[in-house]
Amino acid sequence: MAVLRCGAQRAPARRARRADRSDPAIIGFCNKKFYDGELIPYTTSGAERPMIVVRTVEGNHMRQHRGGGRSNQREVDVIAGEVLPEYCRGVADTDIGVTTPYRLQADKATDALDQIEAHTIHKFQGRQKKVVILTTVLDETWRGKTGLRFVDDPQMINVAVSRAVQRFILVTNYDMLPTSRHIRDLVGYIRYHNPGEEVADSAVISIFDLLYTAYSERLRPLAARLKKELKYPSEDIIWTVLHDILAEQQYAHLTVSCQILLRNLLSDLSRLTPEQLAYVRNRASVDFVVYNRVTNQPLLAIEVDGFAFHENNPAQLKRDLVKNEILRAYQMPLLRLPTTGSREAQRIREALDHAEAHWARLSAR
Repeated sequence: MAVLRCGAQRAPARRARRADRSDPAIIGFCNKKFYDGELIPYTTSGAERPMIVVRTVEGNHMRQHRGGGRSNQREVDVIAGEVLPEYCRGVADTDIGVTTPYRLQADKATDALDQIEAHTIHKFQGRQKKVVILTTVLDETWRGKTGLRFVDDPQMINVAVSRAVQRFILVTNYDMLPTSRHIRDLVGYIRYHNPGEEVADSAVISIFDLLYTAYSERLRPLAARLKKELKYPSEDIIWTVLHDILAEQQYAHLTVSCQILLRNLLSDLSRLTPEQLAYVRNRASVDFVVYNRVTNQPLLAIEVDGFAFHENNPAQLKRDLVKNEILRAYQMPLLRLPTTGSREAQRIREALDHAEAHWARLSAR
């Protein structure tokens, strides 16, 4: 197996050695980049497209966490929604590994990908998978660039690539980290070996990408019709999309209101604990409530969760849990839409369908 340690970009000259059983194109990168051509592959024939670059759409998708560390939910969504079904068909979950420089990103991948192992690159050392997916996390913001020295470490890049036996997939930001050194070489190597199919562009977008200066062209029609009626841009985006969806024939019997006080939403307050009652009396509200426009029956509560105010704010997360418990006690369906997510319109339609089925079951009792 190839030596994994490389304190500098290239290992010292030494006698030629057998490489591990990775595809020749995969081990070829490590051979050229880190071993001065010393490695001798076990095989000379490889699979079609053994190395692939997948880039996210435009936008600043990385997040810096208050307790330290970084994550990129968009790259996780791309892996779950596109990379696995398109490039890992026929490969058992146990033969796929996701790796990343950041523990928080590994945790997010673990939560999203069920049986697929996800670890930091350091924990991946010493093991191999038929398919290895590397998520680089960083974006082109100034915060993202401060992490480049860590992510672009040659030893970590060598370990991540050399763990793949049949296919290596790099999932990275739209600009593909152009100011890096080793990742840039990796991208260039993969592009050179995939003429005509150099880079796969992800189709995963979020309506919240409109909060960034740069976003996908596919969002421009929505940007042009934003209502601009609410205080927060994130809520105004959802307000606009909700009106679009409720204008569809399937949902024409529904309407939506914003900033509804919980005490006005609940039928009575007798089911609340003292803590919950104090929370409700402190003017706690729900961002949006969808109603039946004929009966005025509340159907679905919707919350917009900005990263800074929710996921990155432990005190607010506790309050969110109280709200979740209250709505659960009153059997009110709740949809939370984090601004770091994706597929919001689809998720809203699915939540509306499930909520209608939920209330139909309750009324049939």
